[in-house]
Amino acid sequence: MKIIAVESFAVRKPPSKGPAYWGKRTWGDSAERKNPEISAEYPSPVRRKYIYSETIDTTIVRVTTDEGSVGWGEAKAPVAPEVTKAIIDHLLAPVVVGADPRDVVLLWERMYAGMRVRGHDTGFYLEAISGIDIALWDLAGQAARIPIHTLLGGSFRNPCRVYASGIPALPRDANEQQREELANDARAIKSQGFSALKVALGRGVEGDIESLRIIRSAVGDEFLLFADAAGVYDVGQALRIGRVLEDLNYGFFEMPIAPEWVEGYARLSQELDIPLALDSLANRHQTKDFLIRGALGVVQPDVCRAGGVTECRKIAELADTFGAAFAPHVSIGSSVHFIASAHLAAAMPNTLIAEYWFGDNPLRDELSEEPLRLENGSLHVPLTPGLGVRIRSEALV
Repeated sequence: MKIIAVESFAVRKPPSKGPAYWGKRTWGDSAERKNPEISAEYPSPVRRKYIYSETIDTTIVRVTTDEGSVGWGEAKAPVAPEVTKAIIDHLLAPVVVGADPRDVVLLWERMYAGMRVRGHDTGFYLEAISGIDIALWDLAGQAARIPIHTLLGGSFRNPCRVYASGIPALPRDANEQQREELANDARAIKSQGFSALKVALGRGVEGDIESLRIIRSAVGDEFLLFADAAGVYDVGQALRIGRVLEDLNYGFFEMPIAPEWVEGYARLSQELDIPLALDSLANRHQTKDFLIRGALGVVQPDVCRAGGVTECRKIAELADTFGAAFAPHVSIGSSVHFIASAHLAAAMPNTLIAEYWFGDNPLRDELSEEPLRLENGSLHVPLTPGLGVRIRSEALV
């Protein structure tokens, strides 16, 4: 079996209904972030303006063999999917065309080595590798006539429990109507059968703390809650919020400070009992730097960002040796993204929970031939060979 074609598709889909993606609403370049360029805050507002697309974007990958088999993958591309497509088309496709798709680890190492001397270990390049790697695992599973989670060693759980993400916290000056709407949003997620959700923090400490209390009161003490600050706070602010999270029995505190600040995470971990989590981990080497300092209790690699199934498996297994849990990150993505994460979540022994964006997602709902099977807050992992997801080619144009 040989690979004869690697194709990539930059996909942009407008939300068909409902509000914008929750990350954009919380951490995008909103009006409240545009004005104070000079500030006593740390990190300063100018360092917290994240780029978000007006549409829901990704890059889908199709790998075809000389036997007619097709493997599907996805490279995370929440912005500029054309950049990821160019890397796949011009740099990575020539590396894998002509190879046996079952040589997944060998091909991963060849792709990763291709840009080692120029900078290669995070961002667009790793995301591009992810898309091809997932497609290779899909083909390897089809060739073996078993699902990916079986190919990884077996399923510890199926279905996999997921948490709904996410609900943006309110600013400090929110009125009573906004507070009640926030509580109603949390209750609505619970009524849909979810048993866990994540809150997006980062619009101000006071507003965050009030929002955390409103949501806990709305869903009750038994409901699982998590919080994500997207790295916008300093250590002191994160400590203050972290202690409130502990009092309210939240499950983990995701990216409380800038992800580059390993020593800051180590200090927070020593001061707080709530586990710290991080979703920006792009490879096992970054992960090691946090784990050896005791800086993380939960690793959250994203299968479409952190090198695909091959590297995320290594990250999860590395975390397990340090007593840290695995909770795969998703945010924006198609059904390929959700199901590839679910295969990993099923197969890794230290899986805590997986992420599920419950909002208006045309990538999830329009691209695949079959809907995801989500029941009672758990995602069923396909039992068919390979990935178990088939993309409607006509939806890629």
